[in-house]
Amino acid sequence: MASAFPAGSPTVACRVEELDEAVCLFHAYDERVNLFEASQLDDLLSGLTGTLAVDLTSLENRVWAPLVRALVRHSADFLALYAEPDDYRKGDLPGFVYDLSVGRGIEPLPGFAQVSRRSNDEGHFAPLLGFEGARLSHIIDQEEVEIARSYPVVGSPGFRVEYPTTTYVANQSVLELEHMDQRVEFAQASCPFEAYRALARIHSRIGDQHLRIAPIGTKPHALGAILYAIEHPAGTEIVYDHPERSRGRTRGTRGVYVYEVSGFLADLSSHAAR
Repeated sequence: MASAFPAGSPTVACRVEELDEAVCLFHAYDERVNLFEASQLDDLLSGLTGTLAVDLTSLENRVWAPLVRALVRHSADFLALYAEPDDYRKGDLPGFVYDLSVGRGIEPLPGFAQVSRRSNDEGHFAPLLGFEGARLSHIIDQEEVEIARSYPVVGSPGFRVEYPTTTYVANQSVLELEHMDQRVEFAQASCPFEAYRALARIHSRIGDQHLRIAPIGTKPHALGAILYAIEHPAGTEIVYDHPERSRGRTRGTRGVYVYEVSGFLADLSSHAAR
């Protein structure tokens, strides 16, 4: 088991002993590792074999992102898991469709910091949107983001039929600026690989110029954004607001998704080599 400090943190990695289309059997790995120390991650991964599984469900992006980055760097065989909540808590204030978090300030994710802007950074911005419009507004206010060079990604189809509409309603005030809503890319909300491809389309549209990416939507979309940033370190930057989750923000579980991340990356490499 690899866990971030302090003690009592949730399990974030384990070894898959058997895997087929219907069954995953997991074996715990009992070792504590500081996920923010690259050397400790390297030591952990160098001693593991087989397939690893990372449960993203209850972990903050700042916890699992450096682990995923290390797994990719080590060419490890790994899966990501995500349990979709059955429902979310509604907000009380006008304009807040859901009350899920409170912002803690914008700063880099561990392992994804950049010392300076690239020379070709013209303010291109790709936010992966969720239900919380305030988060998009906050990032735009704090960062040097040009609305005319912003390309949102909306999760459609959503986990539920009504969720894409909810996303539009929550972000309507910003999406209407500079016709941003006409530059939307769509990616299935439950699929990190579609989010990755949506970012690839946006990056191609702007001629591979420097792109800032804000993973403020679904957890699978955040995984896609992190994978894209890992694979394109020179041309991308992750912008994140580190929200503090509200208590009781979700209820129940509707289903569990398993993503074969290393297989997806291997396919990308195979196609690029052709």
